[in-house]
Amino acid sequence: MAIRLDIQRTKFYNEISPVLATKYFDCKRFGFLPKIDNIYYNLYISNDYNGNVKLIELFDYLEELKNKGKEIHQPQKFNDELNVELIGFSIYKYCLSSTDLYDIFVADYLPNSSTPRIFVQVRAFGLWTKTEEEIIKQSYNSVKKIFGDFHITFDLAMENRIDYAYHTNAIHSPEKAFKDTQLESVMKTSLKRLQKAYDIQKNKKSEDKLALIPDYLFLGNRKSNNVVVRIYNKAKEVVDKGYKGFFINIWHENGLINFYDKFCFEKAYEEKKFNYIHRAKLEFYLEYGTNEDFKQEIKKILSKDNLTTEEIKDLADSHMPQLTTILNVEYETKRKFYYHSDDFIDTLQTKSNEITPLARLFRITDNKKIFLDYLTTTVLSFNASWWKRLQSTKLDSLKTNLKLLRNYNHELDERSSKMRLINQLATNSVLNDRLETDVEEDILDLMSNLNDNDIHAMKYAEKKKSKHSRLKNRLNKD
Repeated sequence: MAIRLDIQRTKFYNEISPVLATKYFDCKRFGFLPKIDNIYYNLYISNDYNGNVKLIELFDYLEELKNKGKEIHQPQKFNDELNVELIGFSIYKYCLSSTDLYDIFVADYLPNSSTPRIFVQVRAFGLWTKTEEEIIKQSYNSVKKIFGDFHITFDLAMENRIDYAYHTNAIHSPEKAFKDTQLESVMKTSLKRLQKAYDIQKNKKSEDKLALIPDYLFLGNRKSNNVVVRIYNKAKEVVDKGYKGFFINIWHENGLINFYDKFCFEKAYEEKKFNYIHRAKLEFYLEYGTNEDFKQEIKKILSKDNLTTEEIKDLADSHMPQLTTILNVEYETKRKFYYHSDDFIDTLQTKSNEITPLARLFRITDNKKIFLDYLTTTVLSFNASWWKRLQSTKLDSLKTNLKLLRNYNHELDERSSKMRLINQLATNSVLNDRLETDVEEDILDLMSNLNDNDIHAMKYAEKKKSKHSRLKNRLNKD
């Protein structure tokens, strides 16, 4: 564990005691969290064919639920685990979802005999909080529950796409590490195309110029490659999209971010705006700082009308440390990546000796180190010390407590929901020309208007029931 040199040079760091400095800023200097981040697999029904009479009743029921959902714009409950969503893709007309864990897509028509009837996407929350075996089996058992009443059996589960992720704080300054000249010097890859995306900021050295900060690298070609690689700011994605907030706690518990980072990321997550981190730094000082004159300066600045992000950022940068950068190095592997290794995969051993349709998936996930060694050596690698650390990271080193993580995610989402409610309440009050009222008056006014409108009341009841069904996997069960 260590405190970065750039943190030690800030005014705030030099105001506080060594004990508080350690409490606020200590974390791993080169931390890595490796995990399979997404699994998509196809499931083939035994002796399946178009017009399969065993499935007619199921399709009729799914169609009924989906049409009902479209009428009221709400997913419909299928069973205690799954909802019928309003979405689909390609030939997969029906989607049954266990929110945050997995989606099961079902086709009512097969264009050819080699097309799988069922497509399953296992999501990040399940994969980061359980073993691959546990969550894959859970998704498969849900499929069996759907089709069990129709005497359907399955021949094979086949990988469609597997994403391998490394979350890391090893690169604090992507703008330096991913400069073109630097990449030309240290990057080794078998891929033939690289794309970059930049965050545009004000240049601190010259007001007439801009600073381009690369925060997204994409290597490969989606149409032709069996593998594509993404390297991007994971914290920014989590905050801006306002989901997967559980990662903030995982990073902190595993030493990738410090107490200060966690505070600021959580504040920004509640607002769903990554740029809010600059204001969050100042809020941190208001809560933990000691210089009363600077606190008054912060309050004065934050009370200004039409305050710009740049003004907040400039004040925060003058006093507070930069946050830890969390990057995701992610290899997206497709079915064709494994196709040429079919015979080899068939020889691999698994932790379980069960002969099930899932055996092939377990041969891959239980032996992920074999595939990652190839990906991080041949497909994309860097001649750099941080990359050697990535390659030597233990693949099952992640520390999580599912109960505590679920509680954390629940509390963070609840705070974020309250913040959005306050914003919406303020918007509604302004639209109704209620500029001088307080929050209690605005709530009572809104409730009165809703109660006077039976349609709104009915929609709220339906919405609440639907939300419970969709969010039950996030709830604090205690």
